[in-house]
Formats: sequence, structure tokens, C-alpha cells
Amino acid sequence: MSKSFLIRFYFTISSLFLFASAGIAQDANNLSTAAANSFLTGVVIFLLIIIAAMAFLMMQVSSVLRQAKKANPALNQPGSLRRWWSNLDKEFFTKAAPIEKEADVLLDHDYDGIKELDNALPPWWKWGFYFTIIVAVIYLFRFHVTKTGPTPLQEYENEMKMAAAKMEDFRKNSKEAFDETTVTLADAMGVAAGKKIFAGTCVPCHGANGEGNAVGPNLTDKYWLHGGSLREVFHTVTNGVPDKGMQAWGKTFSPADIKNLASFVLSLQGTKVANAKAPQGNLYEPGKASDSSVVKKDSLQTKTTK
Repeated sequence: MSKSFLIRFYFTISSLFLFASAGIAQDANNLSTAAANSFLTGVVIFLLIIIAAMAFLMMQVSSVLRQAKKANPALNQPGSLRRWWSNLDKEFFTKAAPIEKEADVLLDHDYDGIKELDNALPPWWKWGFYFTIIVAVIYLFRFHVTKTGPTPLQEYENEMKMAAAKMEDFRKNSKEAFDETTVTLADAMGVAAGKKIFAGTCVPCHGANGEGNAVGPNLTDKYWLHGGSLREVFHTVTNGVPDKGMQAWGKTFSPADIKNLASFVLSLQGTKVANAKAPQGNLYEPGKASDSSVVKKDSLQTKTTK
């Protein structure tokens, strides 16, 4: 390694670090952090000193090795390990003509003084190419001759069927996967969780106890604007009522959260609260004593106007 090369290398690296230092300093100025600027500049200077020391050390080692080889020509001979690796490389990896025999493989082609060698391709490259040919023949025979393999479209359709089956199995077995057609009433812990959600999101429109206000209807009576079954309440909470100003909470809460919230809303039925808003909508009478996902028929009766 020559001294001129090390000098050029050093100045190249120095220029790069100085350029980086200027960019870092600009960032530091943008952040109005003089301390950070000073620290980063110190780091850059330290790294430049380390690089300079390493370059000087490499130059000294190279000089000592050159002098040792001149004093003892035997050091120029490759060791046994190096010879073994060279032979292995020529036989299995590179298999190129040695430098002293390059004249034997030199072609007549000359491109502005650049000449071409007819060296052998590396064996690993050739065997890799042969392997791709074998794979291509097998692929052609299976997919285009015997047609025993699925086409990309068939693979896609099979994967979609498998995914649909997994999703269906997940819906059946997961406690968190349900919609308005499969939802059931939450237990006591779920109702308590729904109460917390109600207190954080529904109170401004429906009141602290579900009594209703100028915006939202009363949730404690038996009259409903959009249906009073669990499925209908779940649907209303999930999709919202845009024309009435109620947002779709399905974008905010999970199905389990909405299930708990809908169950809590239904638990407010029949509670006596102060300042309850006048009934709105239609009278809801469930087909069974308790409302669940197995309700077969909802009876809706229009409230008579007094």
C-alpha cells in the first residue's frame, strides 16, 4: 500500500467527515442547541484523528513488510494454507488461468487498449446455470405438458378458500369475533366495562344515567328510534346515525367493547331516573323475557300520541 494512496484515502475520508459535520452543525443550529453542535464537532475531530492514526500505522506496517521481503526472499513464497486455498479456488470456485498463463487465453479483441481474456466461467456459476435448466424442464413438464400442477390463478383461488375457511373457523371459536347477527348479552363484568365506556363517550348526548337530553334520546324507557333488541342496539352503536349526529363507534371500539356497551344500555331499561326525557320512537317488546342473539321476533308498536 503506497504512501500516496494512504494520503488520498485520508483526505477523501476527511472531506466526507467535514461535509457530514457541516450538515450536523446545520441541524444543530436548526434546533438551537449550541452544546450539541460542539459535542458533534468534537466527535468528528476525534474520528478524524483515529483515521489518521490508523492510516499512519498501516503505512508503517506496509513499509516493514516490504523491507522484510527484500531481506528474505522466502517470505514471498505463499504458505501451505494459501497454496491449498488457491488450488481449491481454481478447481471449484474460479478456475481461471493464472497470471503467468494469461497470454494463452488472450483473445484478439481490443477495445481502446482493453483486451479480453477467454477465461473459464467459475464452476459454481456454471453448475447454478445447469440447475436452473433442470428446474425449467421439470416446471415445463409439470405445468404445461402433464398439467398436474396448479396455475397461479388456481393457487390464488385455493389460498382464498383456505383463508375463508380459517376466518369462518375463527368466527365460530373466537369470543372476540362476532357481529350484529351473532352478538349475545355480556356478563356482569362486561356490563361493568360497558358502563365505563358509556361514561366516557355517551354521557354528553344521553346523560349520566341514560335520561337523555336535547341531543340524545332517553335510554331508560321502552321506546326506541332504531330498534331496542341487542342486535339493533349493537348495529346502531357500531354504524352510528349520521343524520342525527351520532358517530359510528365501530371505528373506535372493538366488537367486544360495543357488545359490553350495548348490554349496559339495555340494562338501563326500567330504571327510574330524574329529568328523564319524554319517550321517542316506537315501543319495543321483545319476543322473549330476555334479549339475546336468539330473539326470533321483535314486536314494534307505534306509540300513540296523546
